[in-house]
Amino acid sequence: MNGHRTSHRARRRTLALAAATGLLSVAAPAAAPATAAAAPPAVAGQLLVGFERGVSKARQTQLLDTAGARIARRYDAVRGGRLVLVRARGGAALSAIRSRLSRAGGVAYAEPDYVLAATQTRTPDDPLYSRQYALVDGPAGHDVDAPTAWARRTSCARVAILDTGIDTDHPDLAANVYKSADKPNNGKDDDHNGYVDDTYGFDAAAGKGSGEDDDGHGTHVAGIVAARTNDALGVAGTCWSAKLLAVKFMNSRGKGSTSNAIAGIQYAVRQGVKIVNCSFGSSANSSSLKDAIGYAQDHGVLLVVAAGNDSENIDRQPSYPASYANSNILTVAASDDEDRLASFSDYGATAVDVAAPGDDILSTYLGGGYKTLSGTSMAAPYVAGVAALLRKQEPDASYADLRYAIRGHADAVPALSGKVASGGRLNAAKALAAIPALVD
Repeated sequence: MNGHRTSHRARRRTLALAAATGLLSVAAPAAAPATAAAAPPAVAGQLLVGFERGVSKARQTQLLDTAGARIARRYDAVRGGRLVLVRARGGAALSAIRSRLSRAGGVAYAEPDYVLAATQTRTPDDPLYSRQYALVDGPAGHDVDAPTAWARRTSCARVAILDTGIDTDHPDLAANVYKSADKPNNGKDDDHNGYVDDTYGFDAAAGKGSGEDDDGHGTHVAGIVAARTNDALGVAGTCWSAKLLAVKFMNSRGKGSTSNAIAGIQYAVRQGVKIVNCSFGSSANSSSLKDAIGYAQDHGVLLVVAAGNDSENIDRQPSYPASYANSNILTVAASDDEDRLASFSDYGATAVDVAAPGDDILSTYLGGGYKTLSGTSMAAPYVAGVAALLRKQEPDASYADLRYAIRGHADAVPALSGKVASGGRLNAAKALAAIPALVD
């Protein structure tokens, strides 16, 4: 199934669907009148509660019991094990529970479980490669200069795709999907890593099982990072060979909860992955999600994040996780095939680090097919793929090294000046050439 080109107007009408675009940010317009903004959408009946240091598990349970809540899930790594997902007990009103917990000593925060949404020189012999302007030598060099980078390296470090999952049977992806020692579908934790049936990644929403895609968004993202390349089939990935860890937290409509995103981040970090692609977002400033990103930061993990698709300046109208100040976040805007900021892309001279191609991007899709999608969701995985090239070249590179190599060696583009912090568009070859000196 080949992709088709759609108009920007049509894309904007369908931003809520991962099958039509990349990432949806639900932020209100910057020029909104003085009336109160609508609350960001959240999962009904659930709260995420973070406790202060020194509050024992027994005391946590006591505080929750008093407030009328019960623990549904405990995150034993994030916030030092002091983050829990709770549900109402005995018909108690969630608003009352949140109010009681917010006033209780020892509670750092009690917040809604916000909804996150998807945001959509060697030459390989893949037959559709010539249609991939982002990789091939596009008009006036508006690509990421992948062929020059591939002359140095084509293999990559592992990358986690925190998304709707991956079509693990796709002919252009299967060889690059990470497979654990866990036996599939036997209800056991065969590899003793604390997760049941995570043979091909992890379904964070289900709490067990592999990260199989039922939407298409995650499969498209995965192909941009590492579709199998130089195999005389389909498209080329930024990485020719890599291991993609499928971490599913969003459903078949491209929506997922903050609580499941946190579980997905915790899983990826525990598997030793150092690069996570995050093509999703929300207008909700979640303390618990920020804690999870901090946990990843403490373990040296880089999160490559899509900026959002609302044509907003997120320095003024924040989108999350793109707007968090964590130093392990690399936020990506989308450029088009003329090196302009894509019409839908969010931007920000402070919050957004770099641009990468994200308009009319051809990649893998469900059912062994291919599709053309647009969004900052499509821009972020080019950067994640380049980060994985760099990490494979220099295994000791820190997330700070990766960020600097990518930001500091982007191609300067006049149209992006003042729109992204680097003032430029991703250049894989320059970043790869720079990384050895940064690590030495």
